[in-house]
Amino acid sequence: MVDPLTTFEAAEIGRPLREGHIRLTQADVDAFCALLGYDDPAYRADAPGGPVAPTSMGLTFGLRLGWEADVFPPGAIRVGDRNRYGVPARPGDDLTTVLTITARFVRRERKFLEYEMVTRNRAGDLVCSVAFTAIVP
Repeated sequence: MVDPLTTFEAAEIGRPLREGHIRLTQADVDAFCALLGYDDPAYRADAPGGPVAPTSMGLTFGLRLGWEADVFPPGAIRVGDRNRYGVPARPGDDLTTVLTITARFVRRERKFLEYEMVTRNRAGDLVCSVAFTAIVP
């Protein structure tokens, strides 16, 4: 069942909808790299200076909130992403992601919601953010 606060009519702009926490492990990084065929030495446990996660892996931290909490209305059509990247995530990092609806508008008789998912490390540094717009029923 979709949370009523994620519908066009009831969305509270700027109110955090969901918050997720993850401790990133080397096994997570290894599995992501294997899935996507990444073979950069910087991602390996024995990387000089310590391993980092692929930048694109950061996008999954926020999207996970969407599919676990069923926050996108059925029939929503995603129409574009704006990604920002900060410090790299590293195995052992405790990451927090917050999902917020940032805008609601109607254009050409279609309803739109804008979402933002921001991931930060324990120090509060931006790891990444994903903002996107969806056409909603």
